[in-house]
Amino acid sequence: MVQTLIKDSGYEGKYVALKSFEDSTVISYGSTPAEAYEKAVGKGFAKPVLVFVPLKDMVQIY
Repeated sequence: MVQTLIKDSGYEGKYVALKSFEDSTVISYGSTPAEAYEKAVGKGFAKPVLVFVPLKDMVQIY
């Protein structure tokens, strides 16, 4: 099963902090993981989930 966490193309190429894996509400974003994390913690979220949103047509190998 494929689950789309981020549907807004405005976050392409950015690191995004989500509330949780179950709740994919975007709480912050930034150019680096540290930036997105620090913004999320500053908003009161102790354990945000960080993801990278690739650019359109960007190949990702895991």
